Amino acid sequence: MYIEKFIIKNFRGIADLALHFSKGLNVLIGENNSSKTAIIDALRICLSYGNQKRDIYISYPDFHIEKTEISDTLNDIEFHLHFKIEDPAEAGWFNDLLSVQEDGTQDLQLHFRYYLDEEERIRYKVWGGTNEGQAIAPEILFLLYHVHLDALRDAENHLRPIRGNRLGQLYANIQIDPNAETDKEKKKEIAKKVREAVDSDTDWTQHIGKGKEKINEHLRETSFASKQQQVEILFLPFDFNRLVDNLKIQMPIYTDELLEGDSSKQKHFELYQNGLGYNNLIYTATVLGDLKQRKELNKESYAALLIEEPEAHLHPQLQNLFFKYLNKLDTEQGFQIFISSHSPTITAKSDLKSVVVLQNQDNKVSALSLDKSGLSGDNRKYLHKFLDVTKSQLFFSNGVILVEGISESLLLPIFSKIMEENGKYDIESAGVELVNLNGVAFSHFANLFNNDDNDKNLKTRCSLITDDDRDKETDEIASRAKVASELERKNLKVFLAEQTFEFELFIAGNKDILIEIFKEMHPVAAGRIIENADVKIHATNFLEKVISNKAKSELAHRLAVKLASDENARNAFVVPTYLQNAIKYATKGE
Repeated sequence: MYIEKFIIKNFRGIADLALHFSKGLNVLIGENNSSKTAIIDALRICLSYGNQKRDIYISYPDFHIEKTEISDTLNDIEFHLHFKIEDPAEAGWFNDLLSVQEDGTQDLQLHFRYYLDEEERIRYKVWGGTNEGQAIAPEILFLLYHVHLDALRDAENHLRPIRGNRLGQLYANIQIDPNAETDKEKKKEIAKKVREAVDSDTDWTQHIGKGKEKINEHLRETSFASKQQQVEILFLPFDFNRLVDNLKIQMPIYTDELLEGDSSKQKHFELYQNGLGYNNLIYTATVLGDLKQRKELNKESYAALLIEEPEAHLHPQLQNLFFKYLNKLDTEQGFQIFISSHSPTITAKSDLKSVVVLQNQDNKVSALSLDKSGLSGDNRKYLHKFLDVTKSQLFFSNGVILVEGISESLLLPIFSKIMEENGKYDIESAGVELVNLNGVAFSHFANLFNNDDNDKNLKTRCSLITDDDRDKETDEIASRAKVASELERKNLKVFLAEQTFEFELFIAGNKDILIEIFKEMHPVAAGRIIENADVKIHATNFLEKVISNKAKSELAHRLAVKLASDENARNAFVVPTYLQNAIKYATKGE
């Protein structure tokens, strides 16, 4: 079984949100303040309800404030978990959560409602199945288990050899014998053997005895004769769990002698000598080992791993390796994994079916599972192959501009600054992501924005900029430009250049600066440009020389440098109207 749907109402910044999850790995991505942590905390509250050692509770500030003209209202917090049944036996194990639909389909449901009474004390109701009031046995809730790794996890502290540490929990849960009763007995025997091995050493016992006598010497002087007090000093307890709580982790230093097989010269780092990134990996590996062990012992249980910002303290290559392993766990283990992240590196490595994009537009949080989006199977395959770290940043942006080449991607940022009004259209200040597709495969990206069902779209605007490559004789636009134009729907608008990007720059009133820059690059070719009173014919002659010298990208680069460094050139430059419109739509919806 796994959580297939999670509904959250009136919790912190979330008014009403329905999340759809996949079996195995789920990656929650989004900009800051898009409620990633709130969702992880909501899962923690629900999955820890049957655990006596809960570390998170609902408090007054968790209630979502609905602001109206009359007053501020605090509505009831609601959590509704819907579990997908994979094994028919799960319907029996979790019978108190069973819900049967009208069409005969079954799922498992767990519901929570938190509300304030007349004295503003927090009250709650918890029920299973479809009908409110259906009680849940404690042993059922005990089968719901999770481990949480927060963004600011202190790996060194969690692995210290103290009572209840993660390493001790791992060893305490490992079975020596498959029979529960004999397993307990064997662990007692092991603890006894370790204790006896230490106590049988003569030098050790004599040393312990000296210290014990020094304490008892003073106790005899400060105790009544009839109530004499004495202490006994024990090195290790008989209890197995207390024994494994004293284990500690060290990192071997790989010397030449060790690599050659001579372990007698092995040296170690203490955890406090290790880097934060590797300590986090050690801690996470320990938690995963414990979670896997618990799932193997209780196959009927539901287990989840919740990780906030797994990229913390890891450089990109190590993020890749770690995330590759999490994907492997997705297929090998029986637990569900939830990750919250704003790392484009992790996003680029994710199976898009597992990604849930969170967005906060106008203080309203929305969620789009890419598995439930308008992306086709071919779209997902293409994006999975070509979504690199840079392109993945579109999922975190406030708007997107899709361009087909390097020239547009070099110049649009400076164009947006030229046309800005108090920063109004600056794409960097507006959080708009410029995506260079290095081609015209727009449809694979367009389906993130242009579905007739807006619930299948990202809640950001997308401008698609391309050339119409019109025929000079018939003045008819190219077929690929027609295909691009047909993508315009909902949150996506298409902006076509007349012929090409460079042609538009020229006829907009920038011929002098373009010819000047080209002359610096190719003076001979520039001298052969045939001038014409008709600016479009002149532009065509100019473009032919640029193309024949393969100078389009270099021309764009030099123009970008010129406009960035020369105020006079920047003030005189005219941004073509179609580019202005594309920038205005992506930044402001104008």
